[in-house]
Amino acid sequence: MVSERVYNLTHSNKTLTSALAADPKESPGELGKKLYEEHHHGIHKPNATGGILATVKGMLKSGATPEEAKEVTAEDEPSQEDLDKAAECGQFGARPSDLFLKIYHDVLKTLDVDPWAGYVSPPLVGSRGVVPLSIISYIPDIIQHHYDCIIRAEHEVFLATNFWQASKSATKICDAFIELSKRAEKRGKRVVVKMMYDRATLKMITESHLFVDEAEWTSDAVKIPKKEEMPWVDFQLVNFHQPVLGTFHCKFMVVDRKMALLCSNNIQDRPNMEMMSHLEGPIVDSLYDTALISWYKAMDPPLPLLGRPYQPPEGGYRFGLENEYATTHILDGSRGEEIFRATREKGEQARDEDEAKTSEEAKGDGRVFIAGKYQTITDHINAGDQTTMATTDLDPSREYTPHVLHAPHQEVPMVLMNRPPYGKPGNDERALLCPQAAAWLAALKHAREKVFIQTPTFSAAPVIDAVLGAVRRGIEVTLYVDVGFNDGGEALPLQGGTNEEVVRAMYAKLEEHEKERLKYYWFTARDQGKPINAHLQQRNCHVKLMVVDDAIGIMGNGNQDVQSWFHSAEVNVMIDSHDICREWLDTIERVQNTHLHRVGHDGVYRDAQGVELQDSTGVTKGVKGVIKGIQGSIARVRGTGGF
Repeated sequence: MVSERVYNLTHSNKTLTSALAADPKESPGELGKKLYEEHHHGIHKPNATGGILATVKGMLKSGATPEEAKEVTAEDEPSQEDLDKAAECGQFGARPSDLFLKIYHDVLKTLDVDPWAGYVSPPLVGSRGVVPLSIISYIPDIIQHHYDCIIRAEHEVFLATNFWQASKSATKICDAFIELSKRAEKRGKRVVVKMMYDRATLKMITESHLFVDEAEWTSDAVKIPKKEEMPWVDFQLVNFHQPVLGTFHCKFMVVDRKMALLCSNNIQDRPNMEMMSHLEGPIVDSLYDTALISWYKAMDPPLPLLGRPYQPPEGGYRFGLENEYATTHILDGSRGEEIFRATREKGEQARDEDEAKTSEEAKGDGRVFIAGKYQTITDHINAGDQTTMATTDLDPSREYTPHVLHAPHQEVPMVLMNRPPYGKPGNDERALLCPQAAAWLAALKHAREKVFIQTPTFSAAPVIDAVLGAVRRGIEVTLYVDVGFNDGGEALPLQGGTNEEVVRAMYAKLEEHEKERLKYYWFTARDQGKPINAHLQQRNCHVKLMVVDDAIGIMGNGNQDVQSWFHSAEVNVMIDSHDICREWLDTIERVQNTHLHRVGHDGVYRDAQGVELQDSTGVTKGVKGVIKGIQGSIARVRGTGGF
């Protein structure tokens, strides 16, 4: 049941954004402490502990025995009255589906203890929006869209990433800042850019949010342009990490309060398949509010659009190349090629680097139309940094289309399901009382037919138990996981174990007749005939996606590991749209070969010749395992663990 307190919170006329607009020189973090004082129990206050643990333990029942799972499902099924009240606690436009509301109902419970459990003002947790574009591809494609959006900013940009590393990807973002400055100068109006990352230092023992000065941001490790190279940009940078384990794992961007990008990738060069969604609509204001609480410190200068809420585009939302942030870089496949040719015939700007080649000539040398130009799939994946060769014939009937130009649609219900950072070591159940954990667990609890999850790591006890519980009650659960995508820290006690250890243990806990419903696959790139161990840094996957009953999609920053479940700050969005979910799933099948490489019922993968993959992590038991685990944990805290 939604409590009266939560109902009032979600209907409040107070948000952090509106409070800061009224007092723009104040610290957003300090304003947030006062904003909902009359409702604030506080997740860390002793008198709230009992209620928190009871709520969390109730959530975790989804991993119970078969008999308990059926009993709990019946007990925890919200009534129609509960769903009606939940529907009133969000700015959804139209009533969401019952499945969406069941998940949202559990999300709302987390606000009962702490209004800031969602890392966003409560009135902005439930919202709506559209998704004109998604990209399920390698980092250069996603960074290119960041560039195309940044240079079109007229007022402000807020860019958040977990780890920033001097690299080709970072250079592309820096080029965007410089181009933005040039455009601002032509308009005669400055642009404010706020940026955040996590590069943990010892200074954070006393202060977790640190302003980064120009000498540091221009150093060899970071290489952001000097102020004189972008004179019409008012640039500020905050480095944030909550000791010890409270990593700022967020990866998103908001431009002019008109659009937002939410993605899985850091700004660095890695051979990772990633996922990004371009969001428009009132949900942008939710991400904007999260940006402010993440920043925490007073801004100088303030963001210029603090007092202007999201405004829909004149004439309605635009999709495909009609969207103002779209360029021909987002065109793939035969459909993209047609649009590209039509654009060129109209005399509009085209960005094909090989326009002289006809489609027929390109196909003759194995090239296809990807990201606005002709190239082979392997060259696209290698991105100029790899020399990995294809090991399988490419099926021409499966077009490789990593840019998802979503079909035009009306606003759909959305929920921002975040988690704030929690730095205290150990897997404290109180850290699970947040919308991210509540939504993931509720999705597995209320699924009626099937759940799909893609994640680089799958090792957190709550999600393992929840998946096993779903399988036992008859739900088909498909897991796409990256073999070897673990740092040494996951071999330490309480860290869940490596992907390979976990999958074997999961199958061992299931009855023989249940094992067929757990469909576990190792990520395999589109040009590969079998999985490649992630530690080789050749073909990895860093996508974070959950789809429930082909209708509810959750994407964003959070991995299915202990770090993301218990410690890191994360931002995710849940959408209520069968069409968008279907477009995501169809694209995943087109751009990967993962669906061809399932592990056996013993949790072990064998290729067509019956040969097992070699151990990928190099993690060992005993003293060596502990040493490697400590090294991996240090790398994770420093932001260099690859997560």
